Amino acid sequence: MSKGTKLSDNVLLKDYIDENTGLVNYQKLKADNWLHDKLEEWEKADLSNFSKNEEFAFWLNAYNLFTLKGALIELEKDPNWKGNTSLFSKLKFFVLRKFVIAGEKINLRNLENKILRKRFRDPRLHFAINCASYSCPYLPGRLFRAEILDEYLDQLTSEFVNNSMNVLIDEQKKEIKLNMIFKWYEKDFGTKKDLVTFLQKYHGTTPQNMAEFSLEYFKYNWALNAKSTTELRL
Repeated sequence: MSKGTKLSDNVLLKDYIDENTGLVNYQKLKADNWLHDKLEEWEKADLSNFSKNEEFAFWLNAYNLFTLKGALIELEKDPNWKGNTSLFSKLKFFVLRKFVIAGEKINLRNLENKILRKRFRDPRLHFAINCASYSCPYLPGRLFRAEILDEYLDQLTSEFVNNSMNVLIDEQKKEIKLNMIFKWYEKDFGTKKDLVTFLQKYHGTTPQNMAEFSLEYFKYNWALNAKSTTELRL
């Protein structure tokens, strides 16, 4: 990946995603050469001349691309694989399996925690990466690019927060029900007051006294985000 072309192509992922549900057509993805070609680019990439924004975009894309690869590996072994619904499956998928990215071996857990979270410290990243599960943020419809990264992160965050399956504000009960992402990574969002400020920034309508509301959390659905059961038969 040369300096002149790094992350500059506005490659679309939307051809593999149901725009209404965010579910992925894994069968079509496997049949095309697009993902294979992109993975080769990310495996061999030289980041030595990348700016911070270029690196951030690179690693966000890396997480999503190699998660797709991991899902396809599991489906190749077992066409009826339903996703990371067990503790062992999560351990194998996110920890034990390693990928070569930018010339180094890394697993998805370390990519998320030791690179994305530690280096860039931007809570919006949690709405930009997809873990191949129903309750994850939708897989972004295009690759991240440094020159429009901030705007795209704002867009994805707004879309996630304004989906009532992720954030549900009940004024009568004085309760905010949230996706478990907000609990698992609560340190990234700061204090409860900071979290409320964050939600108010991106949510379309929020009550002024929302800081007084209690926090509850939806059960997380780890089932594979496949477009339909027929898509599991690769």
